[in-house]
Amino acid sequence: MRIAATLTKEGLISKLPDGPYIVIFDTEKKDAEKYDNPGFTLKEGRRSAVVDLFIDKKVDTVITIPESFCDISYGKAKSNGIRFIRLNESLPYEEVIENLPTYLNNATSDIPEEELFKRR
Repeated sequence: MRIAATLTKEGLISKLPDGPYIVIFDTEKKDAEKYDNPGFTLKEGRRSAVVDLFIDKKVDTVITIPESFCDISYGKAKSNGIRFIRLNESLPYEEVIENLPTYLNNATSDIPEEELFKRR
């Protein structure tokens, strides 16, 4: 299984376009790949650019916090079979990976409407 998250420079899980890095943890290989976040410097289509990377890199699950996905990026992820580990707040990535079995028990294929980003 390949599990992705957007990270801040400090290693905290952030909203899809807001962290400069994407980390993809492979549970079989027990290693992680790190990428520059393609949505970090964009002005538009930021979340979709991140989801395109997830699809390209064959990500199965995304660790997410509220307002990470918008309607478009969520629809794209969901239609490609991506599941979600929903956190209530930003947590250290290493802490989530260390306790991954617990978080995977709560993985879901849906994100509630109120957790999606809305343009203001």
